[in-house]
Amino acid sequence: LFQLRVSAALALLLCSLAAGQVSQCAPADSPRLRFVAQLSVNGCALFVHDTGASDGPHLAVEPLMCVTDSLRGIVPRFDFITQQLYFSVPVLMRDAGMLAEAQRQLRHLSPRSVSFATVTNISVSADTAHRGVSVSELVHKSFSLQNWQSANTQLKRSDDFGSSPQEALEKVKISAFIVSNGSCHEVQSRVLLQNDSIFDLDLHRQRFSPLPTCRQLKFIRTVNLENCSARVHQRLDIKGHFLIEPLLCHNISSLSSESVRYDYSRDMHYLKLDLVLQDEATRDAVRTQLADLSPRSVDFMRLWTAERSVSSSLSARFEVGPLMASADWRSAQLRLLCGNLRSCRKLRTALLAEPADLWRHVQWRVTSLVAEQCLSNSSRITSSWRMKPSEDAASCSSLKSCARLQCASAQRTAGSSSAVQLQPDGRCFLKIQQRLTGIVSFQRSWTEYETGFGDGTDFWIGLSAIHSLSQGGVTLRVEMKLWNGSELHAEYAGFQVGDASTGYRMTYREMLRDRSSVSFDALERHKGMRFSTMDRDNDKASYSCSKKQGKGGWWFNYCHNFNPNGVFSCRWKITDHSYMCWYSRPVWLSLCEVRLMLQI
Repeated sequence: LFQLRVSAALALLLCSLAAGQVSQCAPADSPRLRFVAQLSVNGCALFVHDTGASDGPHLAVEPLMCVTDSLRGIVPRFDFITQQLYFSVPVLMRDAGMLAEAQRQLRHLSPRSVSFATVTNISVSADTAHRGVSVSELVHKSFSLQNWQSANTQLKRSDDFGSSPQEALEKVKISAFIVSNGSCHEVQSRVLLQNDSIFDLDLHRQRFSPLPTCRQLKFIRTVNLENCSARVHQRLDIKGHFLIEPLLCHNISSLSSESVRYDYSRDMHYLKLDLVLQDEATRDAVRTQLADLSPRSVDFMRLWTAERSVSSSLSARFEVGPLMASADWRSAQLRLLCGNLRSCRKLRTALLAEPADLWRHVQWRVTSLVAEQCLSNSSRITSSWRMKPSEDAASCSSLKSCARLQCASAQRTAGSSSAVQLQPDGRCFLKIQQRLTGIVSFQRSWTEYETGFGDGTDFWIGLSAIHSLSQGGVTLRVEMKLWNGSELHAEYAGFQVGDASTGYRMTYREMLRDRSSVSFDALERHKGMRFSTMDRDNDKASYSCSKKQGKGGWWFNYCHNFNPNGVFSCRWKITDHSYMCWYSRPVWLSLCEVRLMLQI
């Protein structure tokens, strides 16, 4: 084992492996190692070289330099000698299981052997402008260079360093000399984080020998998808094989308060933008749209370069940093350096309001890598596309972010959309249920009420979405229209729906009578109840309230005082409680329209 200590002092010391004994080897007079592959194994990046042996191919894997443990649980320690705080971060250097998986992924190269490279020297460096962090010592604790398995990285902390060592690790680089055929070859890498390993594309390309341009590719078509647009090529040398250019789609749902970060090397705040390079849903959609060409396989090309041009109006306000790719090549990261925290927060707010505004100022010319063999140059200069949030994979935060984005857009345009509604007092509500026409049937199963159904006019957003949106308690607003044209409303504070394990139990804190036009709380009877449908009876009655009261789903008790998902009435109806109705003691009110909304 060896230790890498990064201290709070600004002095930068480059240190060798310990004990003063460093094995030497001659400079690389022979052709340098031929880089053949970059793999992603268990969230760590593996860089693989061909050693050039005459009886090969014999493949050598660089040291992993991967942090496999979460940094969130790491707490600062105190160095009694220097009287400073530091973080101790475990770094994995080699792993037998990852090597076995690398051998499996490299079978198509028919290697004679795959092993970790022999290391003869290691040095460490950090950006001299790295605020509050620099390299002070590197101590190797094992004299056998062939047998080391891991390292322990120590990051010292000053008062302005912050609470996480992740930012410091981003600018710490390790150089290793690996031995091949008696010659030394230097490889460089920064410490990579498992499942969050990103690297500068410019540094990555330096590992390759010059690559030719692909001659056996033909552009076929652009496939326009809901979330993105994909450019598709056909391989002329392999029948039925199609390739998709990297997407470079901006995933707007990833923007959160955590997207504003600090770059210690530049002493500047920045906004982190996540871009999608490839995903399974896009590949499946492209395969479907290529059905007329009978595709045998559809794969993504790997991003090689993304040369960007930035408008002068954008560059005058923000600096666009390098594009960083993930270890699995599925995503990328772009940084907009803002100068200060306030500017970054304002930029994030502007992007949430209208994501397309940014990408009018940034354009890309993409070069892609095909099967580690040749390069495909896109003939098209394109803007980054806006990535709509996926409803299927949306988390609580992304659902709320999406809703707030819609609200911000509606407020900016002084209008509303089918999903949101603005109140005269400026509050914005997201509609979770609405019935205006009766075209959509609400006589649905548990699964349908859980996932949602309907169109843009009559719909139920889904119990799982309502649970995500209401965590912590939100304001519920019920709006109703009677057959005589009267419009009524009621509001509730602390409305909350549990998760699936609770049967999506509904509760709230109180009815807000000063914000309601009805005096009787018809929802009180349903408070604390689990949701029920025709095929899942969770009410307290001896029979199924859902089956007896219109076959819709609701938080039934014995059975209801409010039935918004009951049968849609086509005429004045007040005697049959199977229809949409609201109890306003002592009378039942028949409804011709109803909607439920949550304040965002």
